Amino acid sequence: MASAIIVGPLLINTSNPTAATATGVDVQPCQGSDLVGAFVVNQVGTGHVVTTIAITNVGRQVCALGGYPTLIGLRGSTKHKLRITGHGTYGGDLHPTKLSPRMSGALIVGTGDLCEPTYGVIPPSQMFVGMIVVLPKSEGTVQVLGVPFDTTCGVYVSRLGWRSHLWIQGV
Repeated sequence: MASAIIVGPLLINTSNPTAATATGVDVQPCQGSDLVGAFVVNQVGTGHVVTTIAITNVGRQVCALGGYPTLIGLRGSTKHKLRITGHGTYGGDLHPTKLSPRMSGALIVGTGDLCEPTYGVIPPSQMFVGMIVVLPKSEGTVQVLGVPFDTTCGVYVSRLGWRSHLWIQGV
């Protein structure tokens, strides 16, 4: 018996770990103009903050989503290129996938909340309210508004892609 959970624009199919994959098709990389990003959730555990972003294909063709992006933080009307501390997050990593139209993949962004020298007191210069995901290989960008995060303890990114679950337990 198949079951699915819809969380905002992100579909999690609990019976099929390749739910976001269009099989048997050789496809081009996803272009930023064919993708929409949405904040899904922040999860906190043992000093780590794990932010999940849904990336949805709104184009008309199947496209390949994968690779490690770079990020631009948004604070008001200003944009700040962020230094990526590492690849892979406390919330794990994702597998590259192929997205059919209207299917969602994801990005996991990991930050911390208890590190020197601030120990949880976040300087305003490290706080952001949105991000621009810069796709690998100059394939464009995806703007994601309403994403509360800070960079005080570093920024770690997963690959763009998919896995059968997006919670941090059981990574």
